[in-house]
Amino acid sequence: MVRVGILGASGYGGGELIRLLKRHPEVRLVGFSSRRHTDKALFEVWPQLVDERMFKPQEEVVAEAEVVILALPNGIAMELVPGLLEAGKWVIDLSGDYRLPPEVYEAWYGLPHKSPALYREAVYGLPELFRGEIPGARLLANPGCYVTAATLALAPLAAGGLLEEASLVGMSGVSGAGREAEETFFAEVNENLKPYRPGGTHRHIPEMELNLARLRAQGRWPRTHGAQKGVRLSFIPHLVPMTRGILVSAFVRLNEDLSELRLEALYREFYQDEPFVFFTRALPQTKGTFASNRVWISLRKDERTGLVQVFSALDNLGKGMASQAVQNLNLMLGFPEGLALDREGVWP
Repeated sequence: MVRVGILGASGYGGGELIRLLKRHPEVRLVGFSSRRHTDKALFEVWPQLVDERMFKPQEEVVAEAEVVILALPNGIAMELVPGLLEAGKWVIDLSGDYRLPPEVYEAWYGLPHKSPALYREAVYGLPELFRGEIPGARLLANPGCYVTAATLALAPLAAGGLLEEASLVGMSGVSGAGREAEETFFAEVNENLKPYRPGGTHRHIPEMELNLARLRAQGRWPRTHGAQKGVRLSFIPHLVPMTRGILVSAFVRLNEDLSELRLEALYREFYQDEPFVFFTRALPQTKGTFASNRVWISLRKDERTGLVQVFSALDNLGKGMASQAVQNLNLMLGFPEGLALDREGVWP
């Protein structure tokens, strides 16, 4: 069994990671840390988990683990990763620190990158596109939640050379903002719906564009540090009064006029061997992916305007974060890819 530790286990993604790893037959969860909850029992922080083990200091977790999963705020992983790799650990980072080239990261996140040279060693962890690079990787950058939904929604079009620009509208449950964010307070979100970070300012935009640019230049199976061919996206996220779930609606004018039937055939062929991508005529809904690792995609063509409409739903704490990290861990270490993961959702 592989020894796994989690740093930052008191956030929503960390809690979901613990739930999944506790049932993983090839994992021994040796420890979990939190800056605020050291020496508290796990069930005190996550009452849904029946576990009296205590949160440990970060140093103890690292010392005992072979694989370290970082569920920490942006800017912290880049300080820890050099030492973790030097100590021979495998690292899965759930923050944005190694998803983007350092100069792009600094421009969009407003933080100086502390270990820019390691970006070239990082593998981008979206298995449905980068599966060939993940086995054996020592540093893996787990994608963002909006990014996973948007990238998989548009990947067949980008890989087929049909996409240059798109407009996207995203809707996210409040857990996507984090456990300590003021905008998640009940009085702020109940009976309310609001956009945020409009005008092309959301920090996930360059990550979406980078993925689609890789696909446009390299085709079906791109490499993290391979060629790119530019894609432009307009993206507006919204906060929805629900706990978890993401729905992305994309609007695309293609380079080639394809019928809806041909587009559906393109998507079915692209994802035919992907166990966690559910492409169907039925329109996706977030309840259909709740607590699962599944992405639900559908499309329509607006014959009047010629625009193609693509819809993608996932659980932001599942495929958008924690369960995708477990999927990546399975691939990194040679376990069956779907081990400890759910294809079916739970009706909340």
